[in-house]
Amino acid sequence: MQIVKLGEKLNGPVVVCLGFFGCMHAGHAELVKRAKLRARMTNAKVALFTFSNNHLQVLKRDSTVVYTFEERLSIYQSLGIDYVITATFDDEFKKLTGKQFLSQFERYDLQGVVCGYDHCCGKDHLDAMGIRKFFKDPPVYIVEEQVCVSGEKISTSLIKQLLSYNQIERVNNLLSEPFFVIGKVVKGKGIGRTLGFPTANISYPAEKLLPSGVYGGVTVIDGVSYRLIVKIGQSPTFDVSSTCEALIIGFDGDLYGKTIKISLTKFLRSVYKFNSSEKLAMQLQLDKECVLND
Repeated sequence: MQIVKLGEKLNGPVVVCLGFFGCMHAGHAELVKRAKLRARMTNAKVALFTFSNNHLQVLKRDSTVVYTFEERLSIYQSLGIDYVITATFDDEFKKLTGKQFLSQFERYDLQGVVCGYDHCCGKDHLDAMGIRKFFKDPPVYIVEEQVCVSGEKISTSLIKQLLSYNQIERVNNLLSEPFFVIGKVVKGKGIGRTLGFPTANISYPAEKLLPSGVYGGVTVIDGVSYRLIVKIGQSPTFDVSSTCEALIIGFDGDLYGKTIKISLTKFLRSVYKFNSSEKLAMQLQLDKECVLND
């Protein structure tokens, strides 16, 4: 997968997916599927457009993100995207009309453009039909179907809402892969080790939306898959501020300074205060058994 800035040269014909693709839910995956089909028909590569920064901060909206740019890149690569075309969303970009934005794609050998029925671009909010009229050739494929689950439209906003309610199983049913966080292992206070449950403390950006609670999960280290207990949020028993720490079951090694990917698969319980460290240790043992028996 190659990452290029909008306007930089691409080698050969491409089919472009238009959108932000902030979390690659089922609706996004359908766009990629259509683009791949068109690419096979025209012997082209698949390119996906996205912003390399958090555009929500510039728009002064809820600036939390389901996935950071680095995390999104790992998803795009796993889906077989050939090119990721990026732009920085700033005050200058915000001034572009839809046609001014789209004109920057005319320098490519376009074999198709794919977008959702509700997609719009530019300060004038040029809609999908306007995009189709702009690109007379190549053809523009508008995914008309509204992807729903239980009658509810799948969207990034819905994903965020479900995460805030600890509905990780529902979230994972809507995403292309289980919800995850990628971060560097940093030194913590070592409390877990004193209880016989050493944990890896994961550093993550402030913009990353992580649901508070204790979860079951998985990670892969050096090609080996391990099950996890992941605690996200404050540690009220020891008056520790918000953290993301993972008990990697069966792993014995040094991870300090390494970057790992942790996927959440099951909500176990809320984070609450224990009267003693012994009671916390007992609960952690129960959590461990729950994860291993799942």
